[in-house]
Amino acid sequence: MDWNESPAQKLILPDLAGKTAVVTGTSHGIGKAVAKALLENGSRVFGLARSAGDLKQDGFMHCPCDLGDAAAIDRVFRTIEKEVSSLDFVVNVAGTDPKYSIDTITVGDWDRLVNLNLRGYYFVIKNALPLLRLGTGKSIVNVSSINYRLGVPGRAPYSATKAGIIGLTTGLSRELGRENIRINTISPGWTFTERQVQEYFSGEDETKHLEYLEHQQSIKLKITPEDIANHILFYLSAVSRASTAHNCVVDGGWILE
Repeated sequence: MDWNESPAQKLILPDLAGKTAVVTGTSHGIGKAVAKALLENGSRVFGLARSAGDLKQDGFMHCPCDLGDAAAIDRVFRTIEKEVSSLDFVVNVAGTDPKYSIDTITVGDWDRLVNLNLRGYYFVIKNALPLLRLGTGKSIVNVSSINYRLGVPGRAPYSATKAGIIGLTTGLSRELGRENIRINTISPGWTFTERQVQEYFSGEDETKHLEYLEHQQSIKLKITPEDIANHILFYLSAVSRASTAHNCVVDGGWILE
């Protein structure tokens, strides 16, 4: 069986229309796919990222922000507060995945990684809460990864942040649930973002990595950012109203969870 490389079907959920969302990491990859999917569903999107990227659609506002800087997160939400009186959704996607040997990593390396991949998630949620409490959607989705389950050499610091995201989600679920604010996690497997394709699925190593992926996944699907975005939309929409604190694994049947 050949690899399934067909595009993900577009998911249209009527209750997303007219809503307002904050999405981080919208300059590329999963964050960009989430922003586009929300815009196609009639939502307004504030995209928090260092660079603007090429997403230019009605209803989208790029908000420059270094998400590893807690003060910058605070400042960008002061800007958002001038634009809208409420928020419905928050989607934390932005992150980085460097490899660090335990013998070579520095305190600065660790702090930069944790500040972006984990601390940034928490302070985006904290700053969004005053507006989210006034919205009607009241849903948060955090993007983690299956990587913390895999034990990849050099990925321990990255894996720690991704495991921490799941702990952050469950840790906030009852606290926010008292206000009917839901919070869930999506944990993707190997996703064919622009950067992953460039680094792993092009050139002389493409065959090796595809063979490895074929061995790991249960289905021979090249998971796209749009596949992940569809799962995120489900957890934002009221169709998943009974779900909070979930960790939804989207990995083509890799870890079989």
